[in-house]
Amino acid sequence: MRNGGGASMSIRKLTMRTPDEAEAVFYEAFQHCDSAVMEALWADGDVVCVHPGSGAIIGHAQVARSFTHIFSNAQRPDIQFSVVQRVASDDLAVHLVTEDIATGQGAMARVLATNVYRKYAQGWLMVEHHASVVQAGSQPTTVQ
Repeated sequence: MRNGGGASMSIRKLTMRTPDEAEAVFYEAFQHCDSAVMEALWADGDVVCVHPGSGAIIGHAQVARSFTHIFSNAQRPDIQFSVVQRVASDDLAVHLVTEDIATGQGAMARVLATNVYRKYAQGWLMVEHHASVVQAGSQPTTVQ
């Protein structure tokens, strides 16, 4: 959200009671290409996002801008996610997920992502998303 002068206005953060709720909102915002919800889902400060094939995007404004750019150039995707593993403490949760993404053009991609959520006074917010495309034929988990 911006005011007429171009200076940042305070972004109203979403209130989510659990990391799972935050994750569901993340994927719903992604599916609906909803930049406003996506921006409100992320914590302020030095959050980090790595989209498939990109470098690290650091900072709330930069991450929000990256999603706005992605959403403005995309058809609404059909995205299904599945949690592979969860690790959590009282105020930090890390989820490893697979994302199966289909577009209206028949393209399909499997993405492996790590989503990190932190608990703040108002609830859980996203602080990191790191996504990588999985090569065809690869499994989301392997034993090395």
